Amino acid sequence: MANMQTVVTGQLESITRYQMEAGKGGSLWVSNPDSENPDILGKELIKVKMPYEMFEQQKAKKESGELVFPSQVEILCDVTVGGQNKMALVAKSMRIIKPVVNNSSDSKPKV
Repeated sequence: MANMQTVVTGQLESITRYQMEAGKGGSLWVSNPDSENPDILGKELIKVKMPYEMFEQQKAKKESGELVFPSQVEILCDVTVGGQNKMALVAKSMRIIKPVVNNSSDSKPKV
């Protein structure tokens, strides 16, 4: 059976990591401000698991100024079976989506 993958696009709110006797890992927390879920007030937060080592990579990007919070990101994920047979997303890579700057004369206000 082939691995299932998906791409999650959203606003990265935070990155966390943990290390315990049972193992280590981390999470990317992405928000969805336009959730249509009537049981959520505010932004819906989506948890994407990530390898422990990815935390240090993202920390270096934050320290260099490449990553700021919040940022629009695109996360390539493996789709796996997690606890209680629920779908889990596991990050393979993450790309920061840079805002598009329009320098054309059309973007200037008309007087």
